[in-house]
Amino acid sequence: MTAHEHEGHFPEEAEENEITGPVLTALLVLSMVILILWAAC
Repeated sequence: MTAHEHEGHFPEEAEENEITGPVLTALLVLSMVILILWAAC
């Protein structure tokens, strides 16, 4: 692997992180809400 190949991967990883960050947060919030509702029943 050359340095150029590594450079090409970083923007893609940054884009993935921008997408997965909010998605992970939403999933965590959703799962917490479900757990709280389940525990309250």
